[in-house]
Amino acid sequence: MKTQNLNYVDATFENINQKIEIQNIIDFCQMIERHHIKEVFVIKNLNCFAIAYQNFLLTLAKNGYDDLNDYRNAQLNGFSNADDFYEAKMLNITTFQNFEIMKACGIEDQETFVAIQKQNYLEGFKMWTQYKLDHNIEQPICRNPYELYTFAKENHFENFEQFFSAFQNGFTNLLEKNVANEKGFQTADDYHNAQKAGFTRYKEYKEAIDQGIDSFDEYEKKKDLEFGEEQSIHDQKLLLLILNKIDQGKKVSLNKIKQLLEEEIKTFHKSDGNLPHWFTISLKEDQDFATFLLKNEKAVKLGDYDADGEFYEIKALNERSVLIDGSNVAHNSNGNNKSNAKLSNLITMVKFLKKKGFIDIVIVADASLRHKVIDKENFEKLEQEATYFVAPAETTADTFLLSMVKSKHSLLVSNDTFREYKIIDPWLAANIDYFKLTFLITDDGVVMPELEK
Repeated sequence: MKTQNLNYVDATFENINQKIEIQNIIDFCQMIERHHIKEVFVIKNLNCFAIAYQNFLLTLAKNGYDDLNDYRNAQLNGFSNADDFYEAKMLNITTFQNFEIMKACGIEDQETFVAIQKQNYLEGFKMWTQYKLDHNIEQPICRNPYELYTFAKENHFENFEQFFSAFQNGFTNLLEKNVANEKGFQTADDYHNAQKAGFTRYKEYKEAIDQGIDSFDEYEKKKDLEFGEEQSIHDQKLLLLILNKIDQGKKVSLNKIKQLLEEEIKTFHKSDGNLPHWFTISLKEDQDFATFLLKNEKAVKLGDYDADGEFYEIKALNERSVLIDGSNVAHNSNGNNKSNAKLSNLITMVKFLKKKGFIDIVIVADASLRHKVIDKENFEKLEQEATYFVAPAETTADTFLLSMVKSKHSLLVSNDTFREYKIIDPWLAANIDYFKLTFLITDDGVVMPELEK
């Protein structure tokens, strides 16, 4: 219907008998198009539009519209009155449906409405409302597209699609979703449940769930207990750790050993007073303990059990394997590594340990130590004295050393406090100092207090 190029002529009309009223704007416009009419009268006294047709004047009430084009567009886009149409037109809104939404939402500026429309919250609101209904979700409460848009924007979402994708996985905040995703979590339920249980990574949380473990503390305890030996019997591993921490030469009664183990096992009890379902126990009767202390390879290496006297005597430290913190000893360091690194310090340490009766001696260092020492010519001599091991690529010497202590219960020659490792690893915080041999290299030789006990 071509009504854009019409000429509007102001007029008045007196003879009512020659007037025919058209009730519908669409019909009126079709008459204009069919008969190629170019002029439209604007009858002021009748407040209507009119066209001459044969001997009649066809009229259409203006109803507040300035021209037929506005009238027709209002009709086609659902407006029931001119006031709403012109208010919407000022806001650059073309349909009554959108105008009604805007008014219902209390939106007063066209820029906000355009943003809501562009970011797909008008159509998206229906989808989101239905999703909440289908999944019995109560929060958040947003009564219209504007409130949903405002909620999503306040929670950093850029458009409805981004918000809805996150919402379907339980997230209502983009920053939280991104943090959760970075840590491997895909759903908010998993993320929040993991946080409550103390987990920060999905991989660990999933492993714990699969194993029926309730908390990160329990997960860490199990992992530490099984470190390097997943099929271990847990009370036996605990007992070996206890024996490792008893001073050399000390005699401990069987009853005391049982008491120490019982106290250590209590630290694994859950809030209900029971042990976790995964915790395995083999040492129940006195004979079980005696057999373990007499026959277990690691227990035999640590001490001698006297079945008649029912006591266990801890052997000297020199019968155990020992690791040397290569960089720490080379620097003769208290941890700050400020002095020059010397291979001669390592050679002196190895000779000292051998003199004390140690046989199983391994030096562990980063690859960089080879380039830092000031006496590189001593490498061949050092390798003749002891095994020199370079930590694997992408693994620091400290990390490797501590993992060996944790899994093998080897002694460790080092003055490093390993403070940063203790902060993140409760096992190291509780146990590493029992395995450390501190030292001082002087002109007169090596001083090592732990071997003088």
